[in-house]
Amino acid sequence: MATYTTPSSWGRTRRPKTLSTVEKSKAPAGTLETVRACTIINGAAGLAEALDSATEGVNGYATENQRFLHVTVSGQNAQTIKIYVYHYAIQLWSALMVNDGDGTFSQATATTAASGTAALQPQTFIFEIAGADRVAFVGDGTSDPTVHATCTTF
Repeated sequence: MATYTTPSSWGRTRRPKTLSTVEKSKAPAGTLETVRACTIINGAAGLAEALDSATEGVNGYATENQRFLHVTVSGQNAQTIKIYVYHYAIQLWSALMVNDGDGTFSQATATTAASGTAALQPQTFIFEIAGADRVAFVGDGTSDPTVHATCTTF
């Protein structure tokens, strides 16, 4: 007779869940409800393709194959981060490309709006990542915004 065990993955989620630095089944980085900012990597060359770095953010964040990535950015002035995805089957980091609606694609970015030096209202961007295994956030290292990210199935 089969024995039910507590699931170690998120499964299908309606409410956004925070990202983890590692798969939940291996070693959770905190509870699903813990709010924490994601580390922004300075340049795509800083991402670890072997996922073997001990530095926060260099291996990206596990998505547990969710469908949507919710990225909230906050900061001062115009600050932009780029979204990268990783698939275990390919073992490469690549830029997430979004359809512009006219047959062309552009790299997925999340940007704070320019408004002098005052802190701006946070903005949330929702990207379809269609089951990518990991996501990472890449900036230029000069003036990166604060990034919080979550994932959902619906």
